[in-house]
Amino acid sequence: MARETYVLRDGELVPKHLAAPRDGGPAFNVIRDSMDPIRSHADGKVYDSKSVYRRSLKAGGFIEVGNERMESRPAPRPSIAPDIQRAIHQLSNR
Repeated sequence: MARETYVLRDGELVPKHLAAPRDGGPAFNVIRDSMDPIRSHADGKVYDSKSVYRRSLKAGGFIEVGNERMESRPAPRPSIAPDIQRAIHQLSNR
């Protein structure tokens, strides 16, 4: 049994390949300021606004983990190839 995608048009489900384009153009992502209430570890207050919560963190000198910017990339690790070659050489001369 083949699966088919349906879309809602004028209150009815219609197979996607038969549906007329949406009125009003493409749908847009909405980024909202509200969120489920959380208690801040910084000051113990409860916030339901992202912007107010972030403002309180900034005022307290905190950063929101996961949203910070990396200043630079970590230094590359040194190569272990010389150590491996030395170990092989030592084992082969036994």
